[in-house]
Amino acid sequence: MNKAPIMPWVDQLAGALATDFPARRDQIARVMAEAGALAEQATGLFNKAAELRAKAYYAALSLEGDAKGKWGYEEVEQAKRRAVW
Repeated sequence: MNKAPIMPWVDQLAGALATDFPARRDQIARVMAEAGALAEQATGLFNKAAELRAKAYYAALSLEGDAKGKWGYEEVEQAKRRAVW
């Protein structure tokens, strides 16, 4: 993450320290930092969701394989065709 101060030019304006501009800039920096933290959390959640989808996919394949072992390929395929998705 870029730690460079945002809008450093505000400090270069004559008399800026006597205004609310530096405080407004600092508030913007805090909002951007919060957005960055939320984006990192979102990425983590997205990755976790992908892991769970993969786990569910492989579990579904295993279940179907076990069902075909118990009832046979054709019986399972017929049941899949009859099922309402």
